[in-house]
Amino acid sequence: MMALVLAALCGCGGSAQKVLYAVGPSSPNVTIFTVSSSGQLTLTSDSVGTGSAPVAIALDPLLRFAYVVDSAGGIGPGSVSQYTLNAGSGALAAATPSTTAFTGVNPTTIAVDSTGTFVFVANKGSNSISVFTIDQTGGTLTEVKQLPAPTCTTSQTAPCPLPTAAAPSRLATTGKMLFVAMASAGAGSVSTYTFDSTGTLSSPPTSTTAAGVNPSAMAMDSSGKFLFVADSITNQVAVFSIGSSGQLSAVGAPVAAGTRPVSVCVHPGGKFLYTANQGSNDVSGFSIDSSGALTKLSDTPVAPGTSPSYVTTDTSGSFLFVANKDSNNISVFSIDSSGALKAVSGSPFASVVINPVALASIN
Repeated sequence: MMALVLAALCGCGGSAQKVLYAVGPSSPNVTIFTVSSSGQLTLTSDSVGTGSAPVAIALDPLLRFAYVVDSAGGIGPGSVSQYTLNAGSGALAAATPSTTAFTGVNPTTIAVDSTGTFVFVANKGSNSISVFTIDQTGGTLTEVKQLPAPTCTTSQTAPCPLPTAAAPSRLATTGKMLFVAMASAGAGSVSTYTFDSTGTLSSPPTSTTAAGVNPSAMAMDSSGKFLFVADSITNQVAVFSIGSSGQLSAVGAPVAAGTRPVSVCVHPGGKFLYTANQGSNDVSGFSIDSSGALTKLSDTPVAPGTSPSYVTTDTSGSFLFVANKDSNNISVFSIDSSGALKAVSGSPFASVVINPVALASIN
């Protein structure tokens, strides 16, 4: 995933040990599992604390740092917990110096740019985007104030995110472009923002494209050519090609997924896409052709646990991991060369994390 960010792709390479991280809003910690060569999960003793309600996790593409979004229960400003990452073992430790990176209200998703310089957070409760620079030595975050003085000053401690036209739900980034999915009054859209060397976002966005009714999940292929957007109301996945300046163009008509798709993941090889369908308790799979068009895989959907909330793969694309929110476990499927899924022995595995809603992996 060197071209994009973890929030847009599946898996992240570089570790000697295959590792899976899980977070959920009912457990104030990051739970860490090792993954065997056949896909079995083993809980480690390396759990680290987070804020009170962790809802999203992202790793920087150089595998130095990890970041976890705390929604604070959707009441008042949220925050981002910051960690250093041991790329050999997968262990996490608090970033130094220890600081609190406050966001807007009810932050729900996070993305790291391809150079490991900036962190972006979507604040669904305050219709805004927070931006932070990453300290390249210790991994701590410093907010990039998005509004000019006197509205915001660099010395103030209160968050100063960029207002958006509607509630942002998902983020994806490539190069100097940030894609933001949002919905308002029954109309969904994806806005393209550019950001400069300081992390300041363009305002207004450079373009906005209609995208269904309620875009609930978004992912990008590893080449940065295509953006895939799932809609939890229409139960479809739309495909857009990405122009050189970030403009989006629809690729054919949206295709049907399961009921209420809430997470989408592109296989590292770029040939397959998977959705977690929370309403129908299953996972759909699709092949991706050279134009970006999707064709449903004949052997899907498959059934994980109850209320699947997140999907991701390992870097090699050998396994698909599914966080099952209501059954408090994680399903693991092997992926063959045709994209077909098969549950590994012992799946699903107890997550320890109550109500897991986000995963990240390295190997």
